[in-house]
Amino acid sequence: MVTRMCMVLVFVVVPALLDSAQVNSAQVKAVAQLPLRTRAQIIATAKTFVGHKWVAKGSNLHASCLRTYSSDWKEGQQVEGIPYNWGGADTPAMFDHKLALGKAAGSHSRYGVLSCTTGVDCSGFVAFCWRGVGTTHDMGTTTLRTIGGKPKDNWFTDLKPGDALVKPGSHVVLFAGYNPDGTINIYEASGSAARVIYHSSTWSRFKGYIPLRYKNIDE
Repeated sequence: MVTRMCMVLVFVVVPALLDSAQVNSAQVKAVAQLPLRTRAQIIATAKTFVGHKWVAKGSNLHASCLRTYSSDWKEGQQVEGIPYNWGGADTPAMFDHKLALGKAAGSHSRYGVLSCTTGVDCSGFVAFCWRGVGTTHDMGTTTLRTIGGKPKDNWFTDLKPGDALVKPGSHVVLFAGYNPDGTINIYEASGSAARVIYHSSTWSRFKGYIPLRYKNIDE
């Protein structure tokens, strides 16, 4: 009787152990497939979005796929920073190409995801800075955890440039550094600023956020 019980226990536990090992192996493999990125590369990429200069032409102020679209820009306006575009993941080079084709510069969530606009949103921006690759919007604020893990550091003192702060379902920013006055510097595709910007912010803004670190970071 005792022998039979032991046999049953072994039969139940072993598959569980195998499943756990398979999951861990799959996770390791998935991380290894991510591009290896240094913090310097991540920040350098963010700077290309912030510093990108462009001029809004008349054709870039109207969305051909939405009559009610209203632009954030004026014709002939010189702008620095890739426009905020809800659901967008365009690189600076892609943005320039689409701008030349007459697509509208940027869009907001109230319009939904549009095929006739160009720019990048918050998760598209962070995902590209982390991976340095990608031409489609395959990451949202709720799915960034697949390429970014939560660090165990004290995030009020130990975050490093290239880490992120995310509020799933809402917004994500790229951390750049601490300031002596207690504020932090961040890069973000900002809907309120209508473009990718670099600026300082207080911690009070990030209530409900969690820190994330790119899983294949080269420290």
